[in-house]
Amino acid sequence: MNKLMITAVLMMASLGAHAASTFSSFDKNDDGFISKSEAAVSSQLSKDFGKLDSNGDGKLSEQEFGQ
Repeated sequence: MNKLMITAVLMMASLGAHAASTFSSFDKNDDGFISKSEAAVSSQLSKDFGKLDSNGDGKLSEQEFGQ
């Protein structure tokens, strides 16, 4: 049981690191946000942009991106 829990924790940590890496790959100008034009390289992100932009400011923070 302990091995299973440790494995699950390590997998979740790995997924979190991957999400941060992906955010950085979209944030080409390193301003801490993904703009609509930066999101345009991914059809799925472009499609979901409005849903993810929870505060409606036209850009995605890392927190919004990770939702």
